[in-house]
Amino acid sequence: MARSTIFVCPHCGQALHESQSSAQCPNGHTFDRAKEGYLNLLVAGRLPSSVTPGDTPDSLQARRRFLSGGWYQPIATAVTDLLRIANGPVLDVGCGEGFYLSHIDADNTYGIDISKKAIQMASKAYPMSQFAVASSYRLPVDNSSCAGVFTVFAPHSLSEYQRILIPGGTWVTVTPGPHHLKEMRPSRDDTVEEREQRRSEPPEHAMHAERLQFTLDLTQEAAVDLFSMTPLRWQTAAHARPVIEVSVDVWIASGTNLM
Repeated sequence: MARSTIFVCPHCGQALHESQSSAQCPNGHTFDRAKEGYLNLLVAGRLPSSVTPGDTPDSLQARRRFLSGGWYQPIATAVTDLLRIANGPVLDVGCGEGFYLSHIDADNTYGIDISKKAIQMASKAYPMSQFAVASSYRLPVDNSSCAGVFTVFAPHSLSEYQRILIPGGTWVTVTPGPHHLKEMRPSRDDTVEEREQRRSEPPEHAMHAERLQFTLDLTQEAAVDLFSMTPLRWQTAAHARPVIEVSVDVWIASGTNLM
């Protein structure tokens, strides 16, 4: 039985007609559905060959353990509250293994990520949502099809948000503030200091922004998981390290599609 979806063909932008085993557009482009239920809509050649397609399996498992522990629940709650008024489909861009999307109270929820492993995990854990492997900068999503769209610590395109949102639809982003995980980060050089100063202001184009700050007193296992699920894991040579008491400092920004 076919089901409705916001996803469109990544080649030509035509609507996808979905079945249990595949999805096809009117121009004949066909995409098989994985056994976990997701579609792979990432077009070959749109990512440089040197780019790792999303989080590694180990970092995703660390992320699932850490988020399931409730350590970032204030962030999930803030995002959920801002999207509570969304009357229609809600899309999580860079959804990872699906934790934040699982908190959204909407009849139709969708998630995309460039990591195939992340989408496999999300699809298995949250079968009521629809998922696709896809780029966050060229969303295979229909124009004016979403009532809400959000991103937590992932690349995103505000112009794509505006394209896919219905008039009056809401977008939400969570981005690091200047002191986020400062205890785990390496000593900052002048270049990094300049970058941190820019993050002291709310994200550009936000109509509303709240700076959410709190301190975590982690177990040693949770500290290692938090470190492992962030880009800090690549900075061990620069003396980045997991610690059990760490600062959380994020901007929760939102806006509305006024078109």
